[in-house]
Amino acid sequence: MMRFTPAFWKISLIFLLQYAVFNPVNAQPDTGKTPPASNFKPDTVKIGAFINDIYDINLSEQSFSAQFWVWFNYRNSELKPLETLEVPNAKSLETGLDFTEQKDGIVWAGKKVEAVVKKDWDIRRFPFDEQVMSIELEESDLDVASMVYMADRENTKLDPNLQLTNWIIDSFKISAGTKKYATTYGDPTLAEGSEYPRATLQIFIRRQSWGLFFSLFTGLYVAFFISSLVFFIDPIEVDPRFGLSVGGLFAAVGNKYIVDSILPQSTTFTLVDKLHILTYLFLLLCIVLSVISLRIWKNGKEITSARFDRRAYIAILTLYLAVNIWLIFAAQ
Repeated sequence: MMRFTPAFWKISLIFLLQYAVFNPVNAQPDTGKTPPASNFKPDTVKIGAFINDIYDINLSEQSFSAQFWVWFNYRNSELKPLETLEVPNAKSLETGLDFTEQKDGIVWAGKKVEAVVKKDWDIRRFPFDEQVMSIELEESDLDVASMVYMADRENTKLDPNLQLTNWIIDSFKISAGTKKYATTYGDPTLAEGSEYPRATLQIFIRRQSWGLFFSLFTGLYVAFFISSLVFFIDPIEVDPRFGLSVGGLFAAVGNKYIVDSILPQSTTFTLVDKLHILTYLFLLLCIVLSVISLRIWKNGKEITSARFDRRAYIAILTLYLAVNIWLIFAAQ
């Protein structure tokens, strides 16, 4: 019978311990692959802003200027969202007063931003328009697989002393989401487009309309009402009868150029276009009716011509006022 010496058992025990350490039960083989992406959670960065001032609202240049503070709260100190922040819809951008502090395990970083922001103004109902001014804040380095934004709605506010000339601020909000681009920017690890964190500041405003309306359209209406007085001139007085209507037409065209100079070019049919075209048509109608009245007068029917003029004046004035009132209140 074979006998096992103490040295044999000692060597066997050492061998078993080494096997257990270097070959654990249920160990997974090393395939050289990284863990699946579903097990990885992107870092959450809270973003907020405080708008100090909004100024230089420029319709013709399609822009407005804003001055605001933006800040971030996050736990991963390796992130640098302050350095990689961009404003995609800004024409020009200046930043300063950057700071980064760590408090209770949370990194707090921020800076002051002054930007000229692009804005495609909706002028279809000008000067009774309502607008939404948006400032886009986007991460330029890390995509949504590595970082996501969360809006700091509690602290994101407008300066309570902020006022806009000729505008009323209705509301203000911040929203966080993503922006997807239909390109990989040449990244060989991506099969589809890239997606980045984005936050949007939105300021909802409406215009204080009536003062601007009368300052822009008083000349137009004065030109029309002076032209409508042709019906109180005898048709045989050709020069003043037709001169008033033609002069009113030129005044209306000039008023259109003045109003268009403060508005951006647009292919839409705006309230400004409707009111001016309406005036052109009624001035043209005044000329046509004057020709008819003159024809009646020359046929020896002076009384009939005078009656025609009175009725034409009442009809044109009533219809012009009615259509104007309908267009204006439909735009509000």
